[in-house]
Amino acid sequence: CYCKVLLTGHTLPGVNHPFVLLLPSHLLQEAPCTGCSISHRCHQLSRSVGGVRPCTPLPGTHSDSHATAPSVFPLTSCTGEVTTSQVTFGCLAKGYFPEPVTVTWSPNVGSSGVRTYPSVLQPSSGLYSLSSQVTVPASSWESNTYRCTVEHQPTSSSISKEIPSRDAASTSPPAPASPRKSQVFLVPPSPAALYVAQNPMLTCLVVNLPSDSGLQVVWSREKPGSINPDPLTLNEQFNNTITASRSMPIFTRDWEAGETFTCKVEHSDLVSPLIKSISKMPGKHSAPGVYLLQPHMHELSSKGDSVSVTCLVRGFFPEDISVQWMKNHEGEKETDYITTPPMKDGASDSNFFLYSKLKVSKASWNSGDTYTCMVTHEALSLKFTQRSISKISGK
Repeated sequence: CYCKVLLTGHTLPGVNHPFVLLLPSHLLQEAPCTGCSISHRCHQLSRSVGGVRPCTPLPGTHSDSHATAPSVFPLTSCTGEVTTSQVTFGCLAKGYFPEPVTVTWSPNVGSSGVRTYPSVLQPSSGLYSLSSQVTVPASSWESNTYRCTVEHQPTSSSISKEIPSRDAASTSPPAPASPRKSQVFLVPPSPAALYVAQNPMLTCLVVNLPSDSGLQVVWSREKPGSINPDPLTLNEQFNNTITASRSMPIFTRDWEAGETFTCKVEHSDLVSPLIKSISKMPGKHSAPGVYLLQPHMHELSSKGDSVSVTCLVRGFFPEDISVQWMKNHEGEKETDYITTPPMKDGASDSNFFLYSKLKVSKASWNSGDTYTCMVTHEALSLKFTQRSISKISGK
């Protein structure tokens, strides 16, 4: 608040500008500002001005009736092994009005160990914050529990917070993790399921559910037609959340036609349903090139019983792709090969590439068995392509 008196030539000769006196709100409550006594030593004059009206709040500050007590937060030193001879911790007094607050520490650490920083005004709220920091010997922190007390006279508040000792801090249970937001992910059908097996499935995956209370996962489609989703599957995770999934079979022709499918998730903890939609990605398409690499000569001469046949697939877009292996035209088990996730083929190239490595026995390779890498992708004219290699053919 402020009192403002205009000093003019009628009051003091040669003076014609305002005088502003700043007073804390709580002082005005105790003794209202009703007048100002003004002296001018140069002219040896003295005047009293009465009738000063109540103060006007300064811009960005609270009025007299909105005194606000601080919130106090302990600032603890890191837990665990102390490797230095001193430890520093503190207290934060936040969101108070008006000034001042006082911070005291117990046990008494003396003025040399305490550092209280100037208050800071937050322009957006008009409230103040202040912090006080204490540095003590590490041995003292190991055995004592320190306490800061913040007093705010305008609100008659006194707030104390404990700083745990080293032993208490290191043995206290970890704070519970903040709850994670539930999310919905839609998994598109694999190219192999779309174009080879002809049994494509869409999957609606819901993660970070606190429970299955009131949970509903409902599939719908853009165009008229039947939908027959599978039963809902629930799995409890190690972090005590629930993961739910529900798959739905679709027809390849509907996916290729660009139809949109929607999953809606309802739960007792959700303010509103979570809704996600999926359809075939429009736009650019690029067919992959497929290149087979036979086992390296050093691998063939090693002591191991197995060698690697590698399939390089590159230059494809979008990234949805399937890779399968065959031995003498019979499908290999998925446990016998590893396929990397699609990766961008350079910073300036939007296309993708991947590697797939098949583990084969040396005896099988040396006997001339044929291995085939079959790749399925929507940009291929027949939706799939394959390349074969054997020791005999060498290609």
